[in-house]
Amino acid sequence: MVSRVAAAALFVAVVFADPIRVGAQVTPAEAVTLANAGAKAIEERRFADALASFTAAAKLAPRSAEIAFGVGLSAYMLGQNAEAERHLQRTLQLNPSFKDASVLLGELQYRSGRIKDAVATYEAALKLAPTDARLKQKAGEWSAEARTESRFAETRGVHFRALFEGPVDQALARRAVEILEAAYRRIGDALQFYPTQSIEVVLYTSQQFRDITRGPAWSSGVYDGRIRVPVKGALEQAGDLERVLVHEYVHALVAGVAAHGVPAWVDEGLAVALEPGGLAGAERRLASARTRPPLATLHRGFGELPDAQVPLAYAQSAVAARAMLDLRGPSAVLMLLRDLGAGAQFDTAFHQRIGIRYDEFRDAIARR
Repeated sequence: MVSRVAAAALFVAVVFADPIRVGAQVTPAEAVTLANAGAKAIEERRFADALASFTAAAKLAPRSAEIAFGVGLSAYMLGQNAEAERHLQRTLQLNPSFKDASVLLGELQYRSGRIKDAVATYEAALKLAPTDARLKQKAGEWSAEARTESRFAETRGVHFRALFEGPVDQALARRAVEILEAAYRRIGDALQFYPTQSIEVVLYTSQQFRDITRGPAWSSGVYDGRIRVPVKGALEQAGDLERVLVHEYVHALVAGVAAHGVPAWVDEGLAVALEPGGLAGAERRLASARTRPPLATLHRGFGELPDAQVPLAYAQSAVAARAMLDLRGPSAVLMLLRDLGAGAQFDTAFHQRIGIRYDEFRDAIARR
């Protein structure tokens, strides 16, 4: 998503370099100035400022597709998905061939579990851009996923909805919802944060999980807007199921606070530290390790690491996340996540919220 945001910001900046014509009218100069400020704010990851600038510009130029896209992109980066969708839809009403808006809208719909809507968005875009390979690929993958899930049944809890295939898995789905409802209370009490949005959980066979998520072989669960876990042939022990579900729920919680901008070690570290037995396991693994990965190498996702380094990456992240919680408590960590979601620079936000310079914290973790 980072590269797409940079490309979108560049696109917006170029578009706003000169007055924008809408029909026979020219967009007011004040709207162009505001839009340029919004584009600059996106480039600098000041998403709240970007949203304010683009929203003000949209009031002055309500028929500018480019400005509507700027509002939608800014809201998306802040995790304000309903607002983002409204303005991305508005962008496409004004300019149906605005492909960046279609791409972003489709991703938003997919991540919210509305796969058929996402497919429809991409198929509409393909009618205007029939040679776009990425749109074709994603529309095909999502269509296949929708066909698979059309056979699924569901069971609901207060905060979770579980999808499963066939009556054999109904008891397992109910157990998954019970585990997650207990985690909702336990982790909510620990962090003093309780998500208000219902979270969807999809239970797959191992093969379905690999085909749909296309994740690394070591992955035992995924959160990409929905919690996805392989429960047949992969998570045979009840303890494994609980560990993976709680781990992915923490990812959902983090994403609910900060949709973007959270380093991998913070996200994964909190998930491991808060899963049952996760911290104890991490400490045992590090105690027997000859070397430890430095936090500086763990800011990006772990999918690019050699498989042998992944367990240590998770363990080191968990110990660091626990240390961060111990320093200032959960409220400070939540404030850090909110700052990151608004686009704050990590080092600056970390120093402000955790009370220690990040390089000092990083060095202290390396010496443990």
